[in-house]
Amino acid sequence: MVKVLRMTCPQCGAAIKRGDGRFCSHCAAALPDRPRIAPEEWSTHRERFEEAEGDAQHAAALSAPAPEPSWGSTVILPGVFLVVWILFGGFLVSRAATGPGGMVLFPLLIVGGGAIGISLMISKALRKAKSPVERALAVVVGDRTEITTHGSSDDRRTSTSYYATLQFKDGARVELPTSGGIVGHTTRGDIGLAVMRGGDLVDFHRYQL
Repeated sequence: MVKVLRMTCPQCGAAIKRGDGRFCSHCAAALPDRPRIAPEEWSTHRERFEEAEGDAQHAAALSAPAPEPSWGSTVILPGVFLVVWILFGGFLVSRAATGPGGMVLFPLLIVGGGAIGISLMISKALRKAKSPVERALAVVVGDRTEITTHGSSDDRRTSTSYYATLQFKDGARVELPTSGGIVGHTTRGDIGLAVMRGGDLVDFHRYQL
C-alpha cells in the first residue's frame, strides 16, 4: 500500500499538502519548517504522484471502463467511401478502356492509389482499436493543436489534430494524439489517470488534488 505523504496544521488540524505555502490555508497559522518544493516543481514532483496513487479517486479511475473505439468515423465511413470509390473507379476505367490504349493507365493508377490509401487508413484504425488498453498516472505538461489544409484554393478543407504531452512518475514524457474534448477539459498541471490505446490518449481522469 502506498504511503501518502501528508502533514496537518498544528493549529487547526487541517490536512496540508507538500505544494502548499508556508501558512495554513484554513487558519493562516505558520507551518513548521520542512523541505520546500518550488511551485513549478510540485506539479510533476514524485510526492504528488504518490499522493495521487493513495487517493480514492485513483482506485475509482482504475476500475472505470475505457471508452469504446469510434468505429463509425474511423472504419465504417471510410469503408463505405472505399466501396463507392472502387465502383466509381471501375466506371472510369471501363470508359477509358474504350478509348486509346494508353488512356486506361492514368485512371487505373488514380483509382488504385486511392483504394490503397483508404485501405491503409482503415487498417491502421482497426489495429489501434484492437490494441490493449494501457493506464498510467500522469501529469498534463502541454498540449497543441495542428490544423492541416487540404485541396486547392477553390475547394479548400481543413482538419484539426490535437496532441497532449504527458509526464509519468518516472519522469518520462510523451506526446500523444488525442481528441479536442480531452484537450478542452484539461489544463497544464492536471494530474490523473491517462487511458491509452494504440498510441492515442483516449481518456483522462482528472483528479481533484
